[in-house]
Amino acid sequence: MPTTLEDHSAPSAHEQIVALLPWRANGTLSPAETARVEQHLAACPDCRAELAQCQALAAAVQDNTASWQPAPGSFERLMAQINQLEAKPAPVKPRPPTLFQRIQDWFGATPNPIRWTLGLESLAVAALLFFVLLPGLPTATNYETLSTGPAPTVASGHRLRLVFSESATIGEIQRLLQDIDGHIIAGPTALGVYTVALPATGQSEQSLANTLTSLRARSQVRLAEAIPDGGVP
Repeated sequence: MPTTLEDHSAPSAHEQIVALLPWRANGTLSPAETARVEQHLAACPDCRAELAQCQALAAAVQDNTASWQPAPGSFERLMAQINQLEAKPAPVKPRPPTLFQRIQDWFGATPNPIRWTLGLESLAVAALLFFVLLPGLPTATNYETLSTGPAPTVASGHRLRLVFSESATIGEIQRLLQDIDGHIIAGPTALGVYTVALPATGQSEQSLANTLTSLRARSQVRLAEAIPDGGVP
């Protein structure tokens, strides 16, 4: 007769019933499982004793759960702790620094040479705003240009149209006018054209041509032409 190996890994019928006893004690088995357990209990006193212990343990757990109540005064202590937490002042958030404080902090962190330079520039700007905004002071319309100021008393001779280069300074323009004995009588126009009058004495046509040639050779002059008699300046 061949020998067969027993499968020791599979639980026996008794072990399966023992695993179901806790569920039989709390009444959660299906009808089929309940019938199977009852059939086994009828012939197994060990399982009946195990079931009795499971039922006693379940009854003790239910009694402790039903009879548990919080200790006297625990609710009052809990509410007192909550009130204490609510009474604590909320942390005060620091206010953001104002613009003046930021400028002051930045100015304090600046090296001394740069600080003095900025201070002098600030004083210059403040003085400029003071003179511009202070009532009663002369307005910006009282400035003088090259074409304002007292005109020479000599009678005017030929007149010229001059356009100076953008790089020409006021000093260079004034020296140029002195060289030709001329003075500005109008301008500048929207296109930057000045009208210059020459003295009447000693201004022949040849002298006028020489003056134009000299002006056109200057780097400070972009345009130089004579205005015909009766022409528009």
